[in-house]
Amino acid sequence: MFVSETVSAGPVPAARSAVAPAAAGRDTVLLVEDEAALHPLLAQVFERRHRRVLLATNAESALVLFDAHRDSIAAALVDCHLPDMQGAELCRRLRAAAPGVPLLLTSGRDQRPLASALARSGPTRFQPKPYLPSELAGGIDQLLGAA
Repeated sequence: MFVSETVSAGPVPAARSAVAPAAAGRDTVLLVEDEAALHPLLAQVFERRHRRVLLATNAESALVLFDAHRDSIAAALVDCHLPDMQGAELCRRLRAAAPGVPLLLTSGRDQRPLASALARSGPTRFQPKPYLPSELAGGIDQLLGAA
C-alpha cells in the first residue's frame, strides 16, 4: 500500500511512503532511487519482509525524509548516481546525521572502493545493477544482522 508523503523543498519531486505491517522500533528502509519505474518493485521487496518503505527520487528528498523519520530508519538503499548529488556525498551526509546507519549501495558501475571506504564508519554493502530483488532483500538482511 502506498501512502503519499509530500516533501517541500523547492522543485524536488515528492517522496512517497509505502507502509507495511511492522514491528516496533527501527522498521523502515529508506530507498533512494531516481528510476521511478523501480519504486513499486523495490517497495514490494521490503513490504514482503514487513518493512516500512520511504521512497525518494533524489538526494535532497532523501535527506528530508531521513531527518523526519530518523528514529525508525533501519537502513538505506542508495543509488550511487542521482540527479542532484552523487551517492557518495549522500551516504556521507546520512552517516554524519546517524553514525553507523547501514547502507546498501547500488550502481551499474563498480562502487566497491566507495563501499570499502564507507565500511569504516558502519555496515556497508554494494549490490551491482542489474540485480535480483532477492539480492537486495538479502543485502539489507545481512546489513541489519551486522548492525
